[in-house]
Amino acid sequence: MRCAVALASLLLLTTAASAQTDIATTWLTHDGQGVVEIAPCGAKLCGRIVWLKTPTDDKGAALTDENNPSPKLRKRPICGLAVLSGLSPDKSGGWDGGKIYDPEEGDTYDATLKLAGPDRLTVTGYLGVKALGQTFTWKRYALPAGQRCSTAAQQ
Repeated sequence: MRCAVALASLLLLTTAASAQTDIATTWLTHDGQGVVEIAPCGAKLCGRIVWLKTPTDDKGAALTDENNPSPKLRKRPICGLAVLSGLSPDKSGGWDGGKIYDPEEGDTYDATLKLAGPDRLTVTGYLGVKALGQTFTWKRYALPAGQRCSTAAQQ
């Protein structure tokens, strides 16, 4: 019996690690305006913006987190901004229990992620009730060399 429990635990850890590997890459957002890199943060997953289609405003200045509810954070550059945090593997093979930040609105939502095929990721943001949330599909995206946001801009 102990052997079966140990084997089941090992299988669960291997499955979680495999799912983390499958999802830990760069993803083009549903609107094609940005690329988010998802990577491990310890046992959890996090994600940050690593490319923007339009990284500057009309005056040529880098876009900032101007809609953030905290005045102290409004000057942070959008390029390099952490937008996903605290996602843990769930029983369905996805990731749950995390947060997603929308810099366009300055709002943070509960978040779940789930692979919907080899190159598609469903991203759901919600407040309390998943069924009432909004789901978007991101596409796996190989960011060409030299197009990544400057590491100096990353927070």
